[in-house]
Amino acid sequence: MGADELGQLEQALVDVTRVALSGDADGVRQLGRRLARRPPADALHPLALKEMLFSLMAAAPQPDISPLRGQVAASDEMSWVQHPSGVAPPVLTPDVREAVSLIIAEHSLPERLQEFGLAPSRAILFTGPPGVGKTLTASYVASELHLPLITLNLASLMSSLMGQTGKNLQDVLARAASEACIVFLDEFDAIAKRRVDASDVGEVKRLVNVVLQQLDQWPPGGLLVAATNHPQLLDPAVHRRFDSSIDFTLPGFDERVRFLESSNITALRESDNAALQIVALISDGWSLADLKSWTNHAARTAVMGSPEGHVDITDALLRSAQLHARNWSAKSVEKRSELSRLAAQRLGWSQRRIADWLGVSHVTIGKDVKRAGGERDGRREGEA
Repeated sequence: MGADELGQLEQALVDVTRVALSGDADGVRQLGRRLARRPPADALHPLALKEMLFSLMAAAPQPDISPLRGQVAASDEMSWVQHPSGVAPPVLTPDVREAVSLIIAEHSLPERLQEFGLAPSRAILFTGPPGVGKTLTASYVASELHLPLITLNLASLMSSLMGQTGKNLQDVLARAASEACIVFLDEFDAIAKRRVDASDVGEVKRLVNVVLQQLDQWPPGGLLVAATNHPQLLDPAVHRRFDSSIDFTLPGFDERVRFLESSNITALRESDNAALQIVALISDGWSLADLKSWTNHAARTAVMGSPEGHVDITDALLRSAQLHARNWSAKSVEKRSELSRLAAQRLGWSQRRIADWLGVSHVTIGKDVKRAGGERDGRREGEA
């Protein structure tokens, strides 16, 4: 019997055995991931097979970890490989969370789409300001799909030699396309910007052409995720190659509260919810990265300021929030009015307490609350 007479499951067993006998542990992992992603058509229990293969790979010893950033050492200096596992769901707005869940569902059950002549998304564009969770979301998706995450190293990719950058990009993406994985291209505008610069001597055009070619040839079942803070800089032809685009916006009040509730600072997670809401109120317009940096700085300052004895981190955060709230609300009457209204309604604070906290008279706060309530009622009437 020849190899061409074997069933898909039998052929898969032969392939795994051959690679295992050669001592190529990474090759075995690649074959295992490929089988888990696309079980053989003649498998009797494909869903159970997927679950068992993913469990085996999750429990298997991982390759040596690089001391730099905790990443798996990559053979190619122009990219690095991670194997995310157990990544917690990032705090996202409802629309973004729904879009990310759809991507995971598409690639978890591709056979459902195939029944209707469809295929999972191949290329997704993440847009939005810094610190809103684009990179973390790519890691989360890789974790949920049990796939390696290959991140492009732009610093190593770029070359001063004419044409070399495009070749570097083509080599990395072609190698990544040969296995089941997620490729993450951060700062995508650096390699796919508009082809209108007369001073680039054709280098930008060559690089964008490489990007277009790779996006067109990206294999079904694979997932390429590109992220940019400046989508307006991308070449229009590049935009059209993506199956969908997800716009990551700055977190709203509810997202900021949820983020604080999952903080790495134990005392903050266990503190009174009113304290979290206060911090969330005065951090309007911040990214989650900004919020994390601010809370960590306030907590470290409190700990190092009290080398001995009990440290009330929550109280320290509130004191720090008070200073910021006064500066923030002093920028305009509208800001102060809105903060006063939210503190009164969400936190149940009295007008006198709000006045003491913001450093103004309680009469002023009374007017602010009344003004904010009237403006809110007016908006509701207009919407009706």
